[in-house]
Order: sequence, then C-alpha cells, then structure tokens
Amino acid sequence: MAPKNIVATFRDEANLLKAVTRLKENKVNMLDVYGPFANHDLLKKLTSESKLPYAAVLYGIIAIVSIFGFMYYTSVIDYPIMYGGKPIFSFPPMVVIMFLFCILLTTILTVLTFHGRAMIFPGKPANIIDPSVTDDTFFLVLDQNYNPEEIKEWLKEDGAEEITEKEL
Repeated sequence: MAPKNIVATFRDEANLLKAVTRLKENKVNMLDVYGPFANHDLLKKLTSESKLPYAAVLYGIIAIVSIFGFMYYTSVIDYPIMYGGKPIFSFPPMVVIMFLFCILLTTILTVLTFHGRAMIFPGKPANIIDPSVTDDTFFLVLDQNYNPEEIKEWLKEDGAEEITEKEL
C-alpha cells in the first residue's frame, strides 16, 4: 500500500506561488506541481540548476576526440592513400565533418541522457492526477513528511480550493 499524499487544488497561479513559497520556507517536501501551462516563477522556486549542459559539453568533447581519432586511424593507419602529391592526413577538409558529427553525437547523447534522467520511455503509463489539470487547474502534490493538519491549514490560508489525500 502506497503512502497517501496531500493534493491541493488551485485555480489562481498567484495563490499557488504563495503556497509554494510558504511550504518551501517550512521545508515541506513538495513532490510535483501539475498545471495547464508552464509557470517560470514556479519552476525557479521548485527546481535547481540542471546539470544537462555540463553533460552536453562533455559529450561534445568526447565526440570531437573520437571522430578525430577515427578519421586519423582510417586515413593514416588502416588505409593510407597517396594521390596527387597530397599529404596522407590533411586536417582542414575534415574540420567540417568533425563539426557535423560532433553536433550529431552530442544531440543524440544529450537526448538519451535527458530521457534516462527524467525516466521517460516508450510505453510508460501516464500519471494523470485529475482530468481537469489540462483545463484551468493547478495541482500541488505534497508528501506527508510533516504535520498534515498544519500543512492543510497553510494551504487553506493560501487559497487552495480543495485539499484531498490520494495514493499516487
């Protein structure tokens, strides 16, 4: 049996932002916020800086090094071709190929990292808390790691329209 979570319903995003601010000050564990659109102020309060850009830079460096190594191996070590007096390994023509493969590999690896980190995969069942979340209602899901009655009182003071307990 899964533990029950507190689910508060808000119609006004200002009230939701006020409630999130108060709950964060009191160190209440907020699991998620579901809403009909993205609210950037809410995202700033609930999330921390993503490490994904650092991973993308690392993937870009790995891609450049591996593409350069592959091109050097194929043109100098494995199958050197002397034609027209040109050098065996000519770097300038390979810059464009290295750049494009760097972009390709960095994009693919970053997308795979994002999907793995967010646990998004084909066939994953949707967790729809309520059908009205896509219309005009925000849902704030809280863990009961604190005094539930005090949390419910704070939510009522901050403008929650409905407060229920659900297993998610």
